[in-house]
Amino acid sequence: MKFRTFQFHLEQGIRGLFKNGIMSLASIGIVGACIFIVIVSLCVAFNIDSILQQIENNIGIEIFFGNEPTEEQIAGLEEEIKQQPHVIGVTYNSYDDALDRAKEKLNMESLESLRNDNPLPRSFYISLDSIKAQKNFIEYLNGLQISFEQQFLNELQTMPKEEAVTEQTTAAAAETPAEGATAAVQADLSVEMASEQVQEITTTDINAGLNIGDSGYTFRGIEKIMHAQGATSTLAAIDTVVRIVSIILVILLCIVSVGIIMNTIKLTVFIRRNEISIMKYVGATDWFIRWPFVIEGLLIGIIGAAIPCIVSWYGYDKVVTVIYDKAPIIQTLFKFVAGREIFGYVVPICLLIGAALGVLGSANAIRKHLNV
Repeated sequence: MKFRTFQFHLEQGIRGLFKNGIMSLASIGIVGACIFIVIVSLCVAFNIDSILQQIENNIGIEIFFGNEPTEEQIAGLEEEIKQQPHVIGVTYNSYDDALDRAKEKLNMESLESLRNDNPLPRSFYISLDSIKAQKNFIEYLNGLQISFEQQFLNELQTMPKEEAVTEQTTAAAAETPAEGATAAVQADLSVEMASEQVQEITTTDINAGLNIGDSGYTFRGIEKIMHAQGATSTLAAIDTVVRIVSIILVILLCIVSVGIIMNTIKLTVFIRRNEISIMKYVGATDWFIRWPFVIEGLLIGIIGAAIPCIVSWYGYDKVVTVIYDKAPIIQTLFKFVAGREIFGYVVPICLLIGAALGVLGSANAIRKHLNV
C-alpha cells in the first residue's frame, strides 16, 4: 500500500470517528468497560499468585517433637519425609537452634539464660515445591504422626525397663539426687503405661486417619503440626473464583463491545452507502473500500483500551499506597506486585484486545454492503 493511499484511508477513518461522535463515544465506553474488567481481573490474579508464592516461600510446614524421642528416631523420620513427593527441604532445629531462632525473632538476648533449661521443642521445617501439594502432604503428616507415635511407644514398650529408666533419668540425676529420683519414678511409670497407650492407637485409627488428639490423647512423639493450609486454600479458592467470574464478564462485555462497534460502523456505512456503490461500480476493490472503516474500528478499540490502562495504572499505584499507609502491617505479611511489573504485561494485552474488538466489529459491519 502506497503512503498516499494509507494517508487517505487514515483520514477517512478519523473523519468517520468524529462524524458519528455519540456512537463512537458509546463504543469507546463499552470497550473501555471491557478492558477495565480485564485489567482488574489481571491485577487481582497477579497479586493472588504473588501472595501464594510468598506464602509458599516463607510459610512452610513445621512439626514439633516431644522431649522423649531420641535423635536417632528423629533422624530416621527426617529421611522418610525427604523421600516424599514435592518435598524440597527438611531443616532440623535442635533445642539450641530453637532458642537461637527465638532470640533472633524476639530480639531478646536475655533468653540465653534458658540455654541449660531450654523449654523450646525440637522441630522440622519442611519446604514444598508447590503450595497446591500442601493439602495432600498434611494428610500424609497426620498419618505419620499416628504411625510414628505407635512406633515410638512400641519401642518404649519393648525396651528393657532398666535401660528406659536410665535413659530418661541420666540428665536429671546430674542436677540433684532428688530430681533424679523423681525422674526415675516418672520413667518407671512411663514404661509401664506404654503398653496401655499403644493399645489406644489402633490400626483402625491409622487407616481412618482419625485425629486421636481430639479425644484427649497427648502425643509424645510428634506433638504438633503447624501449617497455613486454611489461608492458602482460601486464597487458591478466591483466585479460581476471580478468574472464572472475570472470564465470564470479559466474554459478555466483548460480545457487547463488538455489537456496538458494528452498529457504529454500520451507521457510517449507511450514510456512505451511495458512495460505496459508486466506488464499486468504478472498480474499487473491497479492501480499498473496507480500510477506512477498519481503521475507524481500530481507533475505537485502541482508544477504548488506552484510557482504562492509563487510569488503572495510576489508580492501582494510588490504592496500593493508601493500603500501605492505612494498614502498615500488611507490608510485614506480604507485598503487592508493583504497578510497573503488572502493567508491563497488561498494557500490550489490553491494547491487542481493544484493537481486535475494533477490527472484528468493523469488518463484520461492512461485509453486507460490499455485495453490490
